Amino acid sequence: MRILLITNSFPSRGRLGGMFLPDLIAELNKLGCEVNILTQNCDSNRTESETLWKGCKVTYFGWRGNDTPLISIFEKVKSNILLIVHFFLNGIRVGHKISRRWEPHFIFAEWLIPAGLISYGVSRLTGVPYAARALGSDVLVATEHPLTRKFVRFVARHASVLFADGFDLCKKTSRIAGGKECHFAATSRKIGDKRSNFKPLKDDGLFVTLTVGRLHRMKGQDILINAAKILNEKGIEFRSYIVGEGEEYKALSNQIREVGLGHRVILTGRIEDGDYFDLLGHVDCVIIPSRSETIPLVLREAVEAQKPLIVADVGDMRCLVEQYNLGYVVPREDEAKLAGAMERMSKIRNRSQFIQNGGSVVSILGVEKAARTIYENLARHLNW
Repeated sequence: MRILLITNSFPSRGRLGGMFLPDLIAELNKLGCEVNILTQNCDSNRTESETLWKGCKVTYFGWRGNDTPLISIFEKVKSNILLIVHFFLNGIRVGHKISRRWEPHFIFAEWLIPAGLISYGVSRLTGVPYAARALGSDVLVATEHPLTRKFVRFVARHASVLFADGFDLCKKTSRIAGGKECHFAATSRKIGDKRSNFKPLKDDGLFVTLTVGRLHRMKGQDILINAAKILNEKGIEFRSYIVGEGEEYKALSNQIREVGLGHRVILTGRIEDGDYFDLLGHVDCVIIPSRSETIPLVLREAVEAQKPLIVADVGDMRCLVEQYNLGYVVPREDEAKLAGAMERMSKIRNRSQFIQNGGSVVSILGVEKAARTIYENLARHLNW
């Protein structure tokens, strides 16, 4: 099967977005699929292509925005309308050209918007069916805006096959699509072994936590810092590592300084996979304080590393954590309850109760299962 995978976020040329995609593509390759990726060129306005490995080629379509974050453009539609139109027209034009030459059996959009709109345009021009996978932000965030809500609904209703990376998100996506079936296919990846000179501090005798994700308000790192302040005031010995990069780095750094937690809360910035793997093994607990989420990559990675969790009650996290006894669930945006859960977890010396059912969760959320779900449903639509 030949799949034209369209995405606005792909982890090449030093970028981290869509870091789960290479492993998904590798698993689809094992199932007999060839994949051609189409994404925007963040380095120049030229269209360029390269082969990443056998069965995986990527084409970067040129546009005038270069590395401008798409979210910042779509947040100001009126002032960026010409750039937005340029983005979609160039994506559709290059996707059409690839399809005429390569003749894919299916187009696959990662994110209903913007990739879904490009997929719809290419599908209309070529007659090739398209599938789309909702990945949280497009349904949970984009549907809050009247204009993008219409586009999300349009893409979902015209897709031949729908997927989502959360159980609850599947239900929401199905409703948006007018009752069309939506299949669960988790986003997942395999942690690499590349390392840098990053090393955790000497944390002997401390309760050590880890929070991972793009530094963005929706990820709730500011809530964790406020909870850490409460813990510090109670005299609890702890250290919290926050891994990631993003637009909130300066604000979070200022917040940590203002509450006097420079010795307690560490913003690591971006670290390599091998460093992240070592840090997972070093900490006592993983915290996911998000304001909005489906099933983040770090949840599965924490379970695989046999670490207990403290999660906000958003998306599917309550269901998974409570069903499999993986840790504690706290109300969304409740720093006091989060601090309380951290304090309770810090006092537990034997946390093995939280890792006994981890194997089942790892299997459910694995990239192998997601790839097979995608392949089988595309093949079923093609009557293969």
